[in-house]
Amino acid sequence: MTNPFVETTETALSATADKQGRNRTWWETKPMTYADWAAEDRLPETAEDFLTMEAYVLRTGPWLREWFERQNFAGIECLDLGSGSGIFSSLLARQGARVTALDLTEMGVRLTRATTGFFGCDVKVVRGDAERQPFADASFDFVYSWGVLHHTHDMAGALAEAARVLKPGGRGMMMVYHRTSVVYYLHGLYWLIAKGKLFQGHGLESVQGFYTDGFYHRYLTRQSLGAMLDAAGLSPRTFAVTQYEKKILPLLPAALDRWLKARFGMCLIAEFERPAA
Repeated sequence: MTNPFVETTETALSATADKQGRNRTWWETKPMTYADWAAEDRLPETAEDFLTMEAYVLRTGPWLREWFERQNFAGIECLDLGSGSGIFSSLLARQGARVTALDLTEMGVRLTRATTGFFGCDVKVVRGDAERQPFADASFDFVYSWGVLHHTHDMAGALAEAARVLKPGGRGMMMVYHRTSVVYYLHGLYWLIAKGKLFQGHGLESVQGFYTDGFYHRYLTRQSLGAMLDAAGLSPRTFAVTQYEKKILPLLPAALDRWLKARFGMCLIAEFERPAA
């Protein structure tokens, strides 16, 4: 089987000055495949690669796995906003959703098509910008976005677009990085003090650029995320905090690890709805 992703895209090669263009270039060259960011061969090629990628997502994200197990998307028009690897598009489709996948990059479009094709899912894949979505008003019953919107240049604009394409009474779920988290403070302090970035004028917010993925990245609190959703015309229904399978700190007892992750984990999740007219 020939790897369909080895060709370098024109976008990744171009030096672009516009802000969202630089964001796109970053993700063209480092697509989300859940492989190590430093690995040379990060793209799935074999059946084992695709199966391993999905197994990794479900194994390391117990909150997300349990969430999918509770959902019934039969007949639902669903937008996977920032589809990346295509794993979530395929999971949504296998839960019965009629999925449209949107990604900023050509690489993400190719990867989503390959992944959903491997899993036998009929998914419409579109290249486009979350800040200017190429869909009509009220096109979707559900908007899904996991670990994406904190990476866009204009997050407020992207949320407003999500509200526009969501039907009145429609729902959604999104995950962003959590500012009130152990990871945010421990990693930040490590880079500020041990790496000396404090003496170069950096603070906890700016130092994230040295180790957080993406050209843009934000960490939000429940309050700030709730305010952004409200401003976009979306009503938050529930918030949750979690972290991945690895312990939040080494050597912690399992019960304490679970307690910390549910309060100070790195993933802040909001389930929301667009109020009915």
